[in-house]
Amino acid sequence: MHQKNYAPPACPDFSKQIALVNNMRSAWEQHVFWTRLLLVSIAERLADLPETMDRLLQNPYDIARIFAPYYGGDAAKKIAALLTEHLQIGAELITALRDKNPDSEKLTKEWYANADKMADAFSGLNPNYYNHGELRAMLRRHLDLTTQEVAARLAGDYHADIEAMNRLEREILAMADYFSAGIIKQFPHKFGIYYEMQRL
Repeated sequence: MHQKNYAPPACPDFSKQIALVNNMRSAWEQHVFWTRLLLVSIAERLADLPETMDRLLQNPYDIARIFAPYYGGDAAKKIAALLTEHLQIGAELITALRDKNPDSEKLTKEWYANADKMADAFSGLNPNYYNHGELRAMLRRHLDLTTQEVAARLAGDYHADIEAMNRLEREILAMADYFSAGIIKQFPHKFGIYYEMQRL
């Protein structure tokens, strides 16, 4: 009787795994960093708002480029489009909340609907390792924390504002690691990880 026994190689190429993790973390941390700067610019009506928004809108393409080698150009374009929509709705929402505009309720619904679309898109790429329910919860948690940050900033509660940003940073790094782990599990051979069948 033969039994399949799968074991990792003795020396996988950890440098490729580390590069992916670092690039993914950097891109998503830039996401919350530039979103924060946008929040400050909108809340304080700063003159740098157009330039800050332009820089923030580069981020969806930085993130999409990380996924492109594994899922192709069309998938990367979809990721960039959904993230761009996420940021544009977010900017409109912050402005509406600052101005006490009743449109904020509609924009909030659109923002969460966009998060659900992102969960659909990512889980569709990697259904075995990107669990739809987990992704939806993570993305909605990201919006919840951002909402707390925005509310604290607009209320002038800068201590709570900074605490919300600290939680956002921890949350986004965990989400980045989730994405990296899913890629490595789905494409182990691209990272020097091969599973060999041994007969017993």
